[in-house]
Amino acid sequence: MSDKSNIFQNKIKGVRPMKNDRIDLYANPENTRPFKDNNNYADDNAQSSISDQLEITGVGGEEFIFFARSGLQLKTQKQLRQGKIPVDDHLDLHGLTISEARETLLEFIDFAQKQQIRCIRLVHGKGYRADTNKPILKNMVNSWLRQHSAILGFSSTQAKDGGTGALYILLKTL
Repeated sequence: MSDKSNIFQNKIKGVRPMKNDRIDLYANPENTRPFKDNNNYADDNAQSSISDQLEITGVGGEEFIFFARSGLQLKTQKQLRQGKIPVDDHLDLHGLTISEARETLLEFIDFAQKQQIRCIRLVHGKGYRADTNKPILKNMVNSWLRQHSAILGFSSTQAKDGGTGALYILLKTL
C-alpha cells in the first residue's frame, strides 16, 4: 500500500456510514402543529368546498410549483418565489394520511388567517416513498391550495427551506 493510502486509511478509521441522509428540518417535530391544541379554528365551509377531484396536471417530486391568483402584484409574486416574504409559521405534513393532511392543512390555514399571519411554509415532501411515479401528497396539496379562497399564491421554497418538497403560501388577511 502507498503512503497516501495509509494516511487515508488512518484518517477514516472509526468512521461509520450514515443511516439516514435526510435533513431534520425541525428540532422538535411535535411542535410543528401547535394549533392542533385549539379546536376553535375548524372551518367546515372551507373543508366542504375543497375537492380531491380537481383536474390539474400532476407534478413530479423535483418539479417547481407556482400559483398566483389574478391581481397579485408581480413584485409580490417574485418576492414569494425568492422566499423574501417573512414566514410567520410552518406546518409539516410528513407521515399523515391524505385525509389527515387535508384536515390539518385546512385547519392550519384557518388558524393562520385568524392569527393575521401573512405567509406560512408548508412541508409536503417529494414523494420518494410513494409507490407511484408522482408524489401523491404534493399533488393533492397543489390542488387543495388552488381551490382555497384564502390563498393568494404559493411557490416551491428555496433550497434552504425545503426546495421542491415545501411551499411558501401567501394568505389573504381578514
